[in-house]
Formats: sequence, structure tokens, C-alpha cells
Amino acid sequence: MPSQPEKSPTKGSVLVVDDEAGMCEVLSYILGRDGYEVTTAPDVPAALEAYSKGPFDVTITDLKMPGEDGISLLREIKSRDANALVIVITAFSTWDSAVQAMRLGAFDYIKKPFDNDDIRAVVGRAMDVARELKTRRPADVPAYVRNIIGASAVMQEIHNLIRRVASTNSTILIYGESGTGKELVARAIYNCSSRSEEAFIAVNCGAFTESLLESELFGHVRGAFTGAVSDKKGLLEVAHRGTFFLDEVAEMSRKTQVKFLRVLEEREFIPVGSTTTRRVDVRFITATNRDLEKEVREGNFREDLFYRLNVIPIHIPPLRERKEDIPLLAGHFLARYSHQMAKNVTTIGEEAMEFLTAYDWPGNVRELENTIQRSVALARESRVDPADLVIKMRTGTPAAALMTRGFPQDGLDLEKRLGEVERNYIVQALERTGGNVTRAAKLLNTSFRSLRYRISKLGIKNAK
Repeated sequence: MPSQPEKSPTKGSVLVVDDEAGMCEVLSYILGRDGYEVTTAPDVPAALEAYSKGPFDVTITDLKMPGEDGISLLREIKSRDANALVIVITAFSTWDSAVQAMRLGAFDYIKKPFDNDDIRAVVGRAMDVARELKTRRPADVPAYVRNIIGASAVMQEIHNLIRRVASTNSTILIYGESGTGKELVARAIYNCSSRSEEAFIAVNCGAFTESLLESELFGHVRGAFTGAVSDKKGLLEVAHRGTFFLDEVAEMSRKTQVKFLRVLEEREFIPVGSTTTRRVDVRFITATNRDLEKEVREGNFREDLFYRLNVIPIHIPPLRERKEDIPLLAGHFLARYSHQMAKNVTTIGEEAMEFLTAYDWPGNVRELENTIQRSVALARESRVDPADLVIKMRTGTPAAALMTRGFPQDGLDLEKRLGEVERNYIVQALERTGGNVTRAAKLLNTSFRSLRYRISKLGIKNAK
């Protein structure tokens, strides 16, 4: 009897709840095409019946529906599973309900009409969190360290510091280079605090112009500027009773610094174009990759604001200063992306790990994560070898030199090692040229025919 074909693994399960059949069909098509298993429900009772048969990784619900609304569904799902990831869809007319949903623990909200790429991006982020929850270490590990990987002495001290400061309402300033995980630390503090049942709002100051940042933070009233067709609550108001994380705070203009200082001192602000003061109860956590004391000396940052922010400073060291954490981090990312890509890549070879620990990682943990993700995608076997590692060298140290540091005690296979070095350079050249073999051949100072032969011999894909 012929065996049944195995069902292709999905990227995750999604429950879509909307009384409009057309909306359910659109979301099913968009998300189904991305590899998600989508179930739809026309109302809250049908959604809860579907949910009772097996929890979904992510739930997307409209807020305004006949009978019980999306808020009711959110409450019920969160009562069953505090870690449930719920995305709400809202129109301008239900903005207050969206704010309430965020306070009740909704993962994110999407405004109608939405762009297809927006919904895909939000669901993608939620799925990353869902996978993280599934691969967490055992429950006996304290909640505040579960998502912060690192066994080095400096990371253990950060774990202890998080535990001590989380219960306070003191303002915290997190220092660290880009890619070190400043937002992870901020979220750990939030998750361990008494405000963990309220909203966590994150804003990157570098992503907005001065006027847009003020509108996002403080909100605006109708007619405040061209395009302000209705009142809009600021994210500070959305974060009421919760935690507000302001990333890259050094990017804030001097004018906005003055307004934000008042929020820190008085917990009050005035929306753009309004004359009415709003008050909020918010715990502030800020972060920067700059030396703020130097910025103060150079006149780029207000001294009084600096002292208000720097109540409890936390410094996250770059990855090059805690290399003993690299194997643990690499293994963590390997498990995540092997599962995500449905590939049986289970280990990192000894030589590949030597390469990883020898590199200085100027992009820090984010660069390591991206490297492991690429390596899993490129791996042809269950083990990641040096040939699978594509690291964009920015330190001036040739990849080949790193790969040959330390001669193995039992010797090595020279032909195999040379092949790995060759493959590494060819893959990097193809990445830089978007897979164009002709241009890659010029970068490698070889002929098109010779490079085509090597690509075929080494089994390199994505060449064109």
C-alpha cells in the first residue's frame, strides 16, 4: 500500500475573526500564501469554539462585530492563556477600543484600511514571539531572564539588576551599541514589574521627524496641521498605567527634549494644537547607543533631561566583550530558525563554532542572529560547517585567516577545508551582486566559465 505524502509544515496557525466574509477571505489568502494555516470565524462564539479545539499561535480579530465584540474575545482568550498573541483590527471610529485592547494585552493593532504588507509584517513579528514562547527554557528559570540569553558574569549581573529595579517606578536608561538587545532588557523589566498587565509601548526616536515624533508621542487635535482630519491620542496616553520605552533618545531634537522633560517631571503634556493638559501615569525606560554625557558636553542634549533619564543606568556590553555567550546564543538561534524553516539542522560543527567565537561581531547579537539564519538556509546537512557561514567581514580580518586559526590536533582534510574557503568567498560575491555570475566573476578576478564550473561543483544555488 503506497504511503501517504507527508503534510507540508506550516509557519504557524492563525485564527481570523470578522463578521465580514470578504475580510476573512482576503486575510486567508494573504496569510495562506505566506505559509500560515488559517482558520476563520464570523463571530465570538464561533471563534471560542475553534479556539477550544486547540489554541492558535496568533489570533486576528475585528473590534466591532454584532453581538460580542473583539474586546470580549480578547478578554476570554487572555483568561485562557496569558501569553496568547492577539492582533486587533480597528477603524478610526473605534480608536478608544484599540487603546483599551492594548491595555488588556493585545499584541498590536492595525488600522483600516490596511496595506497587505503591514498585516504580513505584524503577523510575522507575532509569530516570532510565538516561536520564542514555545522554545523557552524550563519554567524554573525566572521570567525576567528567559528571553535574555547569556551565562557570562556580566549578563548574570544584568539579570540580577533587572530583578532589583523591575519592582520600582524609577526611570531607567539603557546604554549599548546597536544590536546588543536593549529592547529585550526593557521588555524583561516590564514583564517582571507590577505594570506587566498594562501596555508596553516602544518608540524609536530616530524613525520620525521632529513634528511626526511629537504627534506620535503627544497626539494632536483636529486641524493642528495639514492632514490632521481628526483628533488622535498620543502613544503616551495609550501607555497610561503601563511602560513607555523610548529608543535612541539621543536622536530627539532640542525642542522635543524640552517637552519630554515636562512629561518626566510632571507626568503631563499638551497634544499638538491643543490647549488642554493631559496627565498620564507611565513608567519610562529609555535607551541610546551614544555617550549621552559627551552629547551633553557638546551641547546636543539637555543636561537636566540627562539627569532625569539617568536615574538607574544599565550598560549592555557588546558581544565581543562576552564571547563566552556566543555558543549559547548561536544554539538558541539555530533551534529557532531550524524550526521556522522546517530544516533538520541540529548542530554547529566545532570548526564553525571556532569561526563564530573568533569574529568580533561589530553588529553584535543582531548580526550573529542574521548569520545563523543564513547558515541554516544554506546548510546542506544537519550540521552547520564553515562553508555555510557567510559573515560580512568588516574588521579587516580575512575570512580565510579566521577559518584557519589553530591547527586541529588530529590534522585536517586540506581539500575539504580549501573547498569550504572557496565556497565561502563565492557565496559572498554572489550575495553582493544579487546572484549575477558575470559581476561576481569580476569581483573574484576569474572568468565567467571558471566561476560557473566552481558554482556547479560546489552545489551553490541562487546564481543567475
